[in-house]
Amino acid sequence: MVLASDTLLQPALLRRPRTLGQVSLPTGPSNYKAMRDFYLATLKPIGYTVYLEEEGHYCAFRAPMDGPDFWLHCGGQDFVPIDSALTAEENLAARGRTHVAFNVNSQKQVDEWFRNALLGASNGEPGERSYAKGYYAAFVLDPLGNNVEAVHFNPIPWWLKHMDKTLGVLATFAGGVAAQLVWGYTKGAGWA
Repeated sequence: MVLASDTLLQPALLRRPRTLGQVSLPTGPSNYKAMRDFYLATLKPIGYTVYLEEEGHYCAFRAPMDGPDFWLHCGGQDFVPIDSALTAEENLAARGRTHVAFNVNSQKQVDEWFRNALLGASNGEPGERSYAKGYYAAFVLDPLGNNVEAVHFNPIPWWLKHMDKTLGVLATFAGGVAAQLVWGYTKGAGWA
C-alpha cells in the first residue's frame, strides 16, 4: 500500500466547497492496470496524484491539498474495453457507462487535460458548450468507455468582467466631483 505524504491544508476561504465526497469506478481485474495508467496520465495536468493504492485492488486519486475524491476499484467482474473500430458515440451506446467531470481552473487547463487524455477516444474537443454560457469543456472515453470530462465553468456576467475598468472610471469621476465641491467650499469660505 502506498500513501502519499499529506500537505498543508489550504485556507478554507480559498477552497471550493465539496458537495460530493468521492466517486469510484469499477475496472474489473483484467482492466485495472490500463484504467489506472489512463487516469494517472489524464489527471496529472489538473494536479491529481495517487493518494492511496493497493496494486490490483484499488487506487485513490486526489487533487492538490485535498482528500481522495476519485477512486478506481477492481471489483470481481471484467468489463469489455472500448472497441477502437467504433466511433465514440457507438462505444457509448454499446456500453451506457458512467460520466465523470473534473472541475479545472482555466480553459487552458481544459486544453492541456484533453491533450493528455487522448490516450482514450475523443468524445468532444475543447470548447464552450451551448447548454451554459461560460461552460468550457472537453470529453474523452476511458479504456472502458466511461465518458470523462474536464470543465471550466465561469458564468461571470459581462459587466462584472469589466468591473475593474468601470470602477476606475467611477473613481475618477467621483474624484473630480469631490475636488469641485472642495474648491467651491474653500472659495465660499474665503480660503481660496
